[in-house]
Amino acid sequence: MIGLSVKRPVAAASVYAALLALGVFSFRSIPLEDLPDVALPSLTVRASWPGASPEAMEAAVTAPLEAVAQQVRGVKKIISVSAATSRGSGSSASISVEFERDTRMEFARLELSERIASVMDEMPPFVVPTVSEFVPVEFRGSELPLLSFQLTGPHTSARLGEIAEEQVAPTIRAMAGVAEVTVAGAQEREVTVELDRDLLETLGILPGEVGQRIFELAQPRAPGSVELQGRRWAVSVRTRALEPAELEDIVVRSGPGGVIRVGDLGRVRDGTAEPTGYTRVNGHPAVTLTVDRRTGANEIRVAGAVRARMEELVSGLPPGLELRLLRDRSERIAAQLGDLRLRAIASALVIFLVLVVFLRSIAAVSVIFLTIGFCVLIAVNLLFVAGLTLNLLTMAGLAWGFGLVVDNGIVVMENVDRHRERGKPRALAAVDGARQVWLPVLAATATTAVVLVPFIFLQGDLRVYYLPLAYAVGFSILASLAVAFTFVPALSARLASRRRATAPAGTDPAYIRFYRAMLEWGMARPGSVLAICAACLYGSWYLFDENVYRGATWPEGGASGTSIVATVRFPRGAGLERTDELIRRFESRLQAEPGVERFESQVWPTFGRIVAFFPDALTYTSIPASVHQSLVSYGRLFAGVEVSVVGQGPAFMSGMGASSIPSSRAKILGYNYLTVQQIAEDLAESLRGIARVRNVNPNASGGSSRAREFEYYVRPDRERLAEYPVSVRDMLRYVGANARVSEAAARLRIGGEEVRYAVKTEGYRDFDLFDLQQMRVPTPDGEVALGNVADVGEREVLAQILRQDQQYERTVSWEVRGSRRLADMLRETILAQVELPPGYFLEEDTVSWTREEQIQVWQLVLVGLSLIYMVTAALFESLRAPLVVLCSIPFALIGVFLIFFYTDSVFDRTALVGTVMMGGIVVNNAILVVYHIGQLRKTLPARDAIVRGTLERVRPILMTTATTVMGLLPLVLFSPSQSANLWNSLALATMGGLLSSTFFVLLAIPVIYKAIAVPRTS
Repeated sequence: MIGLSVKRPVAAASVYAALLALGVFSFRSIPLEDLPDVALPSLTVRASWPGASPEAMEAAVTAPLEAVAQQVRGVKKIISVSAATSRGSGSSASISVEFERDTRMEFARLELSERIASVMDEMPPFVVPTVSEFVPVEFRGSELPLLSFQLTGPHTSARLGEIAEEQVAPTIRAMAGVAEVTVAGAQEREVTVELDRDLLETLGILPGEVGQRIFELAQPRAPGSVELQGRRWAVSVRTRALEPAELEDIVVRSGPGGVIRVGDLGRVRDGTAEPTGYTRVNGHPAVTLTVDRRTGANEIRVAGAVRARMEELVSGLPPGLELRLLRDRSERIAAQLGDLRLRAIASALVIFLVLVVFLRSIAAVSVIFLTIGFCVLIAVNLLFVAGLTLNLLTMAGLAWGFGLVVDNGIVVMENVDRHRERGKPRALAAVDGARQVWLPVLAATATTAVVLVPFIFLQGDLRVYYLPLAYAVGFSILASLAVAFTFVPALSARLASRRRATAPAGTDPAYIRFYRAMLEWGMARPGSVLAICAACLYGSWYLFDENVYRGATWPEGGASGTSIVATVRFPRGAGLERTDELIRRFESRLQAEPGVERFESQVWPTFGRIVAFFPDALTYTSIPASVHQSLVSYGRLFAGVEVSVVGQGPAFMSGMGASSIPSSRAKILGYNYLTVQQIAEDLAESLRGIARVRNVNPNASGGSSRAREFEYYVRPDRERLAEYPVSVRDMLRYVGANARVSEAAARLRIGGEEVRYAVKTEGYRDFDLFDLQQMRVPTPDGEVALGNVADVGEREVLAQILRQDQQYERTVSWEVRGSRRLADMLRETILAQVELPPGYFLEEDTVSWTREEQIQVWQLVLVGLSLIYMVTAALFESLRAPLVVLCSIPFALIGVFLIFFYTDSVFDRTALVGTVMMGGIVVNNAILVVYHIGQLRKTLPARDAIVRGTLERVRPILMTTATTVMGLLPLVLFSPSQSANLWNSLALATMGGLLSSTFFVLLAIPVIYKAIAVPRTS
């Protein structure tokens, strides 16, 4: 391949011209998206139950669904969450079902759906479970619509919805790349049937019976078929479109006493649906339009076309309306691409300057410089052919590999120059120089590539996170290998300039003379060298362990601007009007505050949220902090409601504002809910007795403490029930039917359109605990108040119930006044002292890696080290020489520890994965040294071969290290934070590891080689 590319330059040029054209085509055609499509062997079952508490949801819905999911073939793990909805209208359940890796997901989904259908009769009314693909928490932002717009103005919510549906949505739906446009937030037309509760109780009619009669009328039916003229025809019964007034004539019940119609039991009202929440901008009503893209469409192009079309549509809207862009998911990928483009240019310029310093030849530097472009284009080609997209993960891989792709070309070019210095013709020097180093370069590239092989076997979230990253890096370095042995020799053979002959001894460059003295000192004092290495490794680890924060799972997106978020949370049953009243007070407060650009409000029955935005010009002024403090002080005036005010963005040093996050958490697992609850309460009581501990919460759910939730309960008194011939089952069925003060809404055809209708009882808004206690339960001898035969009351319940593999999970959180180290020590001491019953577990609950993920990472490390050892053993035909090469990895860790310590950066998931991949890179320098020493030992004594072999590899080692480190440096400079981009952590780990390994490879590897690879007889 080397000789062919030198002898056939036109053919080589044609191949690279084709690769250039294909690369440009692939880059223009490859889909651009924020995050990759997720395809995990996991499914999610979701269900909601209006009016239910999380505990009721868990008992009646979650547990039965878990039981049938466990029966599906290939199930590996089940995790469920039963939680109160943020809108305070009931509870929802989310069950994540993880399958074995080789499970056929299409069949698993079908089987799971069939098993859920088999228990639908046991589900509470109006609970309909759905099955969907599982999406990791960090990727759920990619499930959001591509674009979100807000239409606001001096109109009612219903009118705004009409304008959006009729004048905006149809035009956007017709655009290329748009999958769907949804209008939300407008009040919908609703026909309401309000029934007289007292009359229903007198006649013994349940609200559900009325709803069922209307439902039967609204739905088409197929009673059978008839045979006519030898053919069988299906019979379908369809009712004509009704008018609202005609609903009053529907017969509910008939008998000897006469016919009872809907109109006899209440009244029918045609109007708008009762609002379940409000959305406002600067105090005006607003509706939201969301735009979804088609799968495979380019996010940036679709978003740009939709934004431009929206600007054209605004001019045709009624006066006073404002259409504002709320969210553009493509902005992130566009910003990352723009940022990466600038950093790539900066990296290229830095690499160019470094090569000029070392090679002192613009022509030679140009050859190396061109390899970068071809490697990136080839990698994009391979990504396109593999069906991958250009997203944050693959971009991070390309960015990380940007500083690595020149290494192979530099080694080949430097060796070609060495042969030309010996007086060889250009073509012969190009062939001989490339052939001499092809084996160590191949081995060095292989060690980097084999570290990526275990990524293929990752499972779960880690596979989604880092497999695309590994593909991008692997394609880049494989492309660099091909370019180094075809493109570089072909052009090197045609360079007109020739380097001077080797300078006489004694006139070596200063860095060579300095290194020669350091090498002689090290070879004479091997014990001192090894002691220095061990001390540096221990010292760097100590600084890292004591000061560097670990545990973040995903790089932060970072706030794009300055804002203040105020949230209010009422106990269950507070009502929409009460929450809206408080949010309006905050709106009035913000209207009087200077500097607020706009504020957006969202209101639900028990929860409200208002976000105030500031212009960029005020980011670093005192105005945002002043407004924040004003809202905090105002929130303290309200009792019986939880108020949180949080500052976000660069104007606030910590995005925490007035709220706080628990510094420690403990998770309890067990099969009995009450026992798990008691263990949590006992642990909380012990924590409250510690002086440095505060804000202990035994009911912590999700990522932070949630508001208290309450439910009404009915406990039948069997002794008192025995006095009446009424069974517990009959009593509970009657109570359940009457306690539903509002039947779930459905649809029927009225006046030519599908209209929502609902059956409700009068006074349903005021139904409270007293009404429940006074509810009349029919008996054979008359009726009795529910409170006389049952204990009726109110109790506090968990806001969220978690189960893992059918074990209950409960979290206790607390804050420690002191350092993170003190909090960790205190947590370990407390957890060690808790006595647990058999079968129950207490463990630390962190936001870092799970135990299963930690096992996978350690497997990744061990397999990677084994593969590196095997590749180097095959290269050297030795079992001892690879041990010398592997010593460069601990040396690299010194730099990793120190760079994260001195930059005060977070050592997150990506940093750890970058450290694993770095192991395949840092051994390259050691391979070059050890391989060259081995070649020289064939003609020289061991010590002379070690000294000369190391000295002759100083220049390429320094060149590759300098170009890699300087090429990666622009990726981390001038970032808003170390975790702003995925490639920041990768670049930091690689730079630190490569710098330290280069120094210690040149200092310690010759000493270690002499101790391990040289027999004592030599």
